[in-house]
Amino acid sequence: MLSRLVRVFLVFSITMPVCYAESPDSAKSLDKYELEELVLDKTANCRKEKDKSHCVNYFSPEGVLVQVRDSGKRKDGRWFLDDSDRLCILWNGKIKPLCFVVNNNGDGSYSMVKNGKLKSTILELKDGNTENY
Repeated sequence: MLSRLVRVFLVFSITMPVCYAESPDSAKSLDKYELEELVLDKTANCRKEKDKSHCVNYFSPEGVLVQVRDSGKRKDGRWFLDDSDRLCILWNGKIKPLCFVVNNNGDGSYSMVKNGKLKSTILELKDGNTENY
């Protein structure tokens, strides 16, 4: 009986898809080409999952990122794509970037996942700098 359970566990653990480590809802992760097309010269309405606050991000073609929160607080930084197909943000004054796997949720929204945890959701994207940041 025990050996049967061990075999079932081994088969399950070996065949379980690796993508679950970064995409908790088994959504499709975007590669760097899809990420560039998604955000380049786009304004994104987003929700921070920690406190459910909203923000607007503009991803300029030059790699500049501007974020404005519900409170009106503005943050500036740089955005880039790394070799692991992640969207990375380096906020001004910081030395370590935040890098996210971005998953297509299939409903027009995108999950931003860091270390297997949903951190933010892109709710809507519009072409250009719609807020004139």
